Amino acid sequence: MKKIALTLTVAISTFCAIAPAFAADNHHHRECHKVKVHHHWVNRCH
Repeated sequence: MKKIALTLTVAISTFCAIAPAFAADNHHHRECHKVKVHHHWVNRCH
């Protein structure tokens, strides 16, 4: 179970790191905030 949660966290972190590069033309600045996913906190950037 922990391995799944860790994999999910890494996937979300990777997505958050890559996504703003594609959205850079639409956004002047990136907004990041912490959200709770499966009983742990992750950063969501958009």
